[in-house]
Amino acid sequence: MITQRPPEETRCGNVGFVNDHGIPGPVDPPHMNRHVDPNPESLVWRVDDVLEDTSPGDWIAQALPRFEYTVGSLVPPIYTLYSRVLHPAARIDPDTGERVPVRWAEVAAYTGGVIHQTVEWGSLLQAGIHHGVGDGSGIVWNQEPDEGDMPEDQFAALADVLVQHTTTPGDCWFGFWEGRAGHGMNLPHPGPRVHIPFRDNYLLHGTVRDAVRTLGGWGPNLWWPQDRAWFVASDIDLMSTYIGSSTACALALPAHPDLEVIDTSSSRKATWDSDHVNPLPPRPYGQ
Repeated sequence: MITQRPPEETRCGNVGFVNDHGIPGPVDPPHMNRHVDPNPESLVWRVDDVLEDTSPGDWIAQALPRFEYTVGSLVPPIYTLYSRVLHPAARIDPDTGERVPVRWAEVAAYTGGVIHQTVEWGSLLQAGIHHGVGDGSGIVWNQEPDEGDMPEDQFAALADVLVQHTTTPGDCWFGFWEGRAGHGMNLPHPGPRVHIPFRDNYLLHGTVRDAVRTLGGWGPNLWWPQDRAWFVASDIDLMSTYIGSSTACALALPAHPDLEVIDTSSSRKATWDSDHVNPLPPRPYGQ
């Protein structure tokens, strides 16, 4: 969930972020790569893939002039419908060590929580504490959902749907937040960026199915086709990915068996305390 944005002069990953656990600091916690073997060149963007011309992203800066803690601050508020992909948690098989995806609905079934448009992971766990059964850690799940990233199979599944709902599937743009990809790739700073409030992004170009490719070990934070038929945002502080799209696309997303999708709207809040159905967890540090 988004907890705090730094002032303008300290953006781009320098200081001031507070993550889902309420821990402030200048860098992200250690990142466990959920993507497949990054050695094949086809799955990894190179430094020279980063574009000097970021003008294809200028429309986003115009559509997202300020951050207001809403879905419409992450995805341009120009789409018919909005969807939310819940990043899977994981359970580690004690015998094989295999990482097994865990849906939020499975956690909710254990904790007695409710899945709804503004459900938050922390509140879903707090429901179990409230009901006296615990948060399910070590029983239902071992690893929390990733913040601002997803396993590679989730990007692939999302691309499977989205590629069918654009007239320009071979013409897609990808934004990677400079505070992650920039550090991982030692990219020059300053340099050309797609500017949105507190989230400057490197810009790359490929096909819709290139969504599985990583830059500096991370998946894309923004992506959209040339025809702007849809827009995807995975904010670095969030355990969910948001999509603005047509009605047909929004209906197709939850039908994919590998995706856990709920509907939302551009006016919905995306903050640690936006869950008004499940009990709130303890207030994060600094909030």
